[in-house]
Amino acid sequence: MNYCLAVWLVLGCSICGFGQEQEPPEEQEIGVNALSGLNKPTYIRPVSTQAPVGIELHYSRLHTRRQSWEQCQCFFRSGFLVNAYSFRNSVALGQSIGGGLFFEPILIHRARWELSIRALAGLTYVSRSYDASTNPGNVAFGTPINGLTGLGIYGRYTIRDHWRLLVGLDFKHISNAGVRLPNRGLNIPALTIGIQHYTGLATLPNFRNWPKSSVGKRWMFRVLAFGSAKVMEAIDKKPEQAYPIFGLNLIAGYHLTRTHVLSGGIELLDDRYFKEQIRHWRGQYQPYRQGTLLAGYEFWQGHFSFTAHMGWNLVRPLWYKPAIYQKYGLLYRFANGFTTGVVVKAYGDNTKNFQAVVGMTF
Repeated sequence: MNYCLAVWLVLGCSICGFGQEQEPPEEQEIGVNALSGLNKPTYIRPVSTQAPVGIELHYSRLHTRRQSWEQCQCFFRSGFLVNAYSFRNSVALGQSIGGGLFFEPILIHRARWELSIRALAGLTYVSRSYDASTNPGNVAFGTPINGLTGLGIYGRYTIRDHWRLLVGLDFKHISNAGVRLPNRGLNIPALTIGIQHYTGLATLPNFRNWPKSSVGKRWMFRVLAFGSAKVMEAIDKKPEQAYPIFGLNLIAGYHLTRTHVLSGGIELLDDRYFKEQIRHWRGQYQPYRQGTLLAGYEFWQGHFSFTAHMGWNLVRPLWYKPAIYQKYGLLYRFANGFTTGVVVKAYGDNTKNFQAVVGMTF
């Protein structure tokens, strides 16, 4: 799975209720969860014989005011968490400690129970990363500091006033987004269970009494500039060096509804890291710039857009494969159309890099 929820997104969600009117009070929650991994990474040497286990502490606030509702047309929790994992492979993987911000829309809410889905973005430190001499079998982590992203679905059940039981399915991914190789990353699907303490009101207002916004314009157009960087290892007596990646993304879309959008367009890419790869592979510089056709789907919630596109790399060195990749984006549109966010590029389950984007939506 390739996702990367970006810190800017969950940070925006985390603060988008603060500064509003102070009535009525909103629920706050603090909790501790235990996590038990569902599989073990077998591509590490020495091979892991057990699945990871972890512990997680979190704080969140339930946003129930209309101004928050208009951010995503939903009631949601947002907050921060810290976690620690033992990968139960002390030779290759060691342990990790990390933290991040999360955005958690509520799917179903009843008097004593609810169901929600969470998106997470943050950073984590791993105690054992790749080293050609001392740890060559760790192809998961090329750097000690990595990005931490995740998704999860959670059920809460009120066992008594101000106390809840939480159970869920949790998925996290640790990766440096290809900044330095090797970078296969590590997926951690897990079962989680924990106890939560909450204060304040745990009820939701009746949003059906609030005026609904119309679909508005059916057609949308978006222009985004993006940038990134990747580090190439020292080769041919050339020292390790970071190379920029930048380009332009031009998208048009049609609103089937206010929420669901079909979109497509073109992407122009100048990848200096790829340029150096060609020089290393072929012995000389060759044309390296790329042009791609994009087609896909977008899910709009208030000012937020979740985008997923397939890309057909039509302009490229013909010998270079693969020609198809995916792009997943998390974007925020301001009222004037200014748009920013983060996009991840992937070939199948191989995350290539993250890109910061900025532009306009019309």
